[in-house]
Formats: sequence, structure tokens, C-alpha cells
Amino acid sequence: MSRRRGYVVLPLLLIAAGVAWLVLGGPAPGPAELHGRGTRHAVTVRLEPRPGLLEARVEIHPAAPAEVSVFAVMPHMGHTTPEIAARGDGPGRYVARGELFTMTGVWEIGVRVRDTSGTEVIKVTTLVGE
Repeated sequence: MSRRRGYVVLPLLLIAAGVAWLVLGGPAPGPAELHGRGTRHAVTVRLEPRPGLLEARVEIHPAAPAEVSVFAVMPHMGHTTPEIAARGDGPGRYVARGELFTMTGVWEIGVRVRDTSGTEVIKVTTLVGE
């Protein structure tokens, strides 16, 4: 009788664990490396996509002196965050610190690059988790 109970209980426990994983959002997101390309620049953004204060590391190619800032938009909810100015951290590398995401979900990150050739905004998309 206990063997039969095991055949029923084990699958029920596995199903319950799967449902809990889905409801709680699965594993916590780790660092993300996002790539985008504009007409004059390519960018790589490294960050941990989560609400609250964070650090976004931006690389621009070709590396040239520029003013760089980041902001985020959640298109389907109409949310936009203020731009965060990035400080230089070496040739073509910049760091922005601040609150980029106000909630979980799909966000577009805009990287504004202003240099002698003009200004462009390069967008990358990320999924923000808890």
C-alpha cells in the first residue's frame, strides 16, 4: 500500500513544485549582457535587471569621448524612468548608477550617446525580475 501511495504522492509533489516555481517567477535573474547597434555606434550594456538601485556598465564602439546616459521605458505600461548620466570608466566605457526599473516585466533600455558626430539613442530590451 505504501508503494502505491508513493506513486501518487511523488508526482503531486513535483507538480506542486513546478506550480510554485511558475508563481514565484522561477530563478532569480542574474547579470545580463545586452547588445545594440545604432547608425554610428554599437553598445554593450551589463547590468543585473531588477527593480531598485543598480549599476549599468556601458561600452560604446568605436570608443571615443562621448556623453552617455541611460533611461528605461516599459512600452506596454507607459512607464518611463529619468535619464541617468554615466561617468567615464576608461576608453569607451561608462558607468551609470541609479534606479532604472520601477517594476518587473519587459523594459527597453535607451542608451543616449552624444559625441562630435551627433546624438543617437540605441535601444536594447531586457526582462526585469525580482
